[in-house]
Amino acid sequence: MMGPTFQDVLVVDDDPAMRALLSSILKPAGFTVRTAADGSEALDSVLRQCPYFVITDWMMSPMNGIEFCRRLRQENLPHYVHIVLLTANTETDEIITGLNSGADDFIIKPVSKGELLARLQAGARVLKLENRLSQLAHCDSLTGVLNSRTLYQFLEREWSRAIRHAHHLSCVMIDVDFFKQTNDTYGHLAGDELLKALAQTIEGLCRHSDYVCRWGGDEFCVLLPETDEQGACAWAERCCSALLKSTFRAGSHKLPITASFGVAQRYKHMQNPERLIHLADQALLLAKKAGRRRVVTAWAGCLGQADSAMHVPGQE
Repeated sequence: MMGPTFQDVLVVDDDPAMRALLSSILKPAGFTVRTAADGSEALDSVLRQCPYFVITDWMMSPMNGIEFCRRLRQENLPHYVHIVLLTANTETDEIITGLNSGADDFIIKPVSKGELLARLQAGARVLKLENRLSQLAHCDSLTGVLNSRTLYQFLEREWSRAIRHAHHLSCVMIDVDFFKQTNDTYGHLAGDELLKALAQTIEGLCRHSDYVCRWGGDEFCVLLPETDEQGACAWAERCCSALLKSTFRAGSHKLPITASFGVAQRYKHMQNPERLIHLADQALLLAKKAGRRRVVTAWAGCLGQADSAMHVPGQE
């Protein structure tokens, strides 16, 4: 599994000329650059798609760079963000204020191209180390996807964001079909390789903003922000079809990989995020009872339509 490249940068400045200058330095160096005109716009941008670097001006209105740094450090983000503060002030007290607000580094105006790129390279070394430590703490050691404890942390954050912005939020529970049979026939090492292949397939179909977790054993959970049940069902069907078309090699044997999917979305009446997980899990149980290798939504389950409402890939 490829790790992050740490080349996603958000440039925050109320001066269009400065945003253009920084972009002209960063893009040829291989960075992916997004821009924002003030701290409020930048905070929304980070919460939608979290970058690895933020380069922000100090003097902005209505939210200046110091307040933006403080607000950003209060958010539960999916990974650490390295903040570089732009300023023309070199006074020691001002630098201390910036560092105490959450900034990691400074660039003194006027901006030097060489210094800016060197500081980002230094920041990338720190981010790589942080990412490695974070993987050890938050990811499943076998598959590399999130563990269940970490997913709950992100679920709480996405749940609050969905309420705050009236966004959809969906969950997909996935269970490998006849996994015990694979383990018993070909051994646990083959079962481990199958789980890694499944995790890689799932991640390959996800967006940058989605969350993939090994829930336990041969069960996975995928959290899809800003996605309703219909969209989550369409994603699950694509994943189900992709698995159906793939084969897994266990020694000299080629084996199919199939899975069952349960889908649920957050509704206004839901009291807590655990209820969303529970409904997706109940839909998964219905998918398995209905014959496996299919997608069932919680809504279809409530209507008693698990056998007929959902598309079953491979039976066109």
